[in-house]
Amino acid sequence: MAQSQMALKTFSLTNDIVEVSPQDEIYKYDAAADRQINNQAPWSSDPHHFKSCRISAVALIKMVIHARSGVPHEIMGLMQGKVVGSSLVIMDSFALPVQGTETRVNAANEANEYMVEYLESSKR
Repeated sequence: MAQSQMALKTFSLTNDIVEVSPQDEIYKYDAAADRQINNQAPWSSDPHHFKSCRISAVALIKMVIHARSGVPHEIMGLMQGKVVGSSLVIMDSFALPVQGTETRVNAANEANEYMVEYLESSKR
C-alpha cells in the first residue's frame, strides 16, 4: 500500500470518516423539520446538546484552501448547514472578504453585504 493511501486510511479510521451517497437523506431539505428544530432550540437549554458534527468534503476543502490562503493573517468565514438530531451538518462554507490580525479584525460593511447576498442567493 502506498504511503498516501495508508495516511488516508489512518485519517479515515481515526476520525470515523463515512462516505455518504449524494442521494442520502442528509442532503434533503425539509422546511417543516428545520422550522420545528429551530423553534425548539434544545441547544439553548443544554450546552452539550450537539454530540457530533458532519462536514461535507466540499465544505472542508473550501475551509482548508481559505485557511491556507490567509497566512499570515487570520481569516474569517461562515459555515452553512442544518441541525439533524444532536448533530450539526455542515454542507457548505464560504470565505468572507475580511483581513485580520491577532488583535484586530476589519469586518467592514462589504463583508456584511457579502454575507447577506450569499445567504439570500443560496436559498434560491
